[in-house]
Amino acid sequence: MTRKEFLKISGGLGALGFMPGSLRSELTARQIGMTESQPKVTIRSVEPFLMPDNTALFVRVTSSEGVSGWGEANRKQARIVLGMIHQLGGRIKGKSVWDTEYLWNYMYFKEVDAGQNGFLGGAIAGIDNALWDLKGKLLKQPVYSLLGGPYQDRVRVYASYGRGTNRPKSAVEMAGIAAAFVEKGYRAIKVRMQIRQLNKDPNPDPSPEVIREVRKAVGDDVTLFFDANNGYSPFRAIQVGKELYEKYNIASFEEPVAEHNYRGLAQVAEALEVPVTAGEHEFNRWQFRDLILQGKVDMINPDVFKSGGITEAMKIATLASAFDIPVMCHNTRPTLSTAAALHFSMSIHNAAEFQEYGGEMRETGLQKYFRENLDYKDGFITVPRRPGLGLEPDEAQIEKDKIN
Repeated sequence: MTRKEFLKISGGLGALGFMPGSLRSELTARQIGMTESQPKVTIRSVEPFLMPDNTALFVRVTSSEGVSGWGEANRKQARIVLGMIHQLGGRIKGKSVWDTEYLWNYMYFKEVDAGQNGFLGGAIAGIDNALWDLKGKLLKQPVYSLLGGPYQDRVRVYASYGRGTNRPKSAVEMAGIAAAFVEKGYRAIKVRMQIRQLNKDPNPDPSPEVIREVRKAVGDDVTLFFDANNGYSPFRAIQVGKELYEKYNIASFEEPVAEHNYRGLAQVAEALEVPVTAGEHEFNRWQFRDLILQGKVDMINPDVFKSGGITEAMKIATLASAFDIPVMCHNTRPTLSTAAALHFSMSIHNAAEFQEYGGEMRETGLQKYFRENLDYKDGFITVPRRPGLGLEPDEAQIEKDKIN
C-alpha cells in the first residue's frame, strides 16, 4: 500500500468521527461495509397504505433484496399525501437504499413547487422513516445506533389528550382523563385545548377552568403542559399564560398564537416566564430556522411524520442545539410514528426531559397491525432494540384493511 493510498483510507475513516450519525452510518454502509463485488441494494418499490377512517398512512419501501422497511406519513389530507408518495416513489425507484441524505434532498427539490407544506414534508417523512427502518434491518441494527445514539435506554413520555371540537369535554371530564393517566404512571400530562384560529380568543374562555380542575385532579407534583392550539391573539395569550403559570404552575405554553404569526409569538415568549413551545406546523429546517430566530421560542416540537422524517429531524435538532433549545417531539400517533420519534429523541443530546405520547390510543385500532407494541411502563417507553424501528407490521392485515 502506498503512502497516498493509506492517507486516503485513514483520512476517510477519521472524518467519520466528525460527521452526524446519519451521514456516518451511510458512509459506513456504502464505503466500508460494501465492496465492489457485493450487490448494490436498491429501492424496488414504494407503497402507501391508508388505514380506515384515516387513522394512519403507512409506507412500505421494499429493497432489491426483498427486505422491507416501514414508516408513517402525515395522515392529514391523506389522499393528497398518498398521491405525493406515489410521485416520489416513482422518482427514487432503482436508487440506493443507503443514500437517505441524497434521497431526501432529491425528493424535496424535485417537488419543491408543491410548497413548503405538510403535503410534501409528510410524504417525504413516510418514505424517509421507512428507509431508516430498512437500513436498520439490512445492517441488523436499531435505528438509534445508526443515528449515533443512544443517550438513554428508555424515554420518559407525557400523556397528551385533547378537549375535542365537535362536543368539547367539560372541565370535570378533562380532569377525570388526567387522573386516569396519573394512575397509569404518567408524571407529566399535556392538555390540548384545541381552540384553533377560527375560535380565537373565546369568550368565555374555557382554559382557566379546565386547567384548574386538571391541576386539582393530578396534584402539584405532576408536570402540566398547556397547548392552546393557536387559539389566542398575542395580547390575550400573555394574559392567559401569566394566569395559568402563576395559579397552576404550567410547565410549557404551546402554540399560543397562529402558526404564521412569528412576531406575535415572539411578543408572547418575551413577556412570559413560562417556556413557550412551537414547531408542530413547521415542516423543514428553514422554517425552524425562522421559528427560532423570529418566533423566539424556548422549545421546539418537530413531528417526525410531518417535518420530513428522521433525516430532516436530525438537522432540525442540530439547528436547535446551536441555540441551546431543547427538542420535545410532537406526536399523536401510537405506532410507527412514535417508534420513529423515540429513536430520534434517543439520538440527540438536546432532547427534552419528556416526549409526547398519545397514550395507547386504543380507539384508533392501530395496534392490531403490529405483532407487538411499544413497551410503556410507569411513565417510560423502552425503545425496541430489534433491527430498524423495532415494530414488525402484520403485512397481511394491513393489505386486507387498506382503503386506497
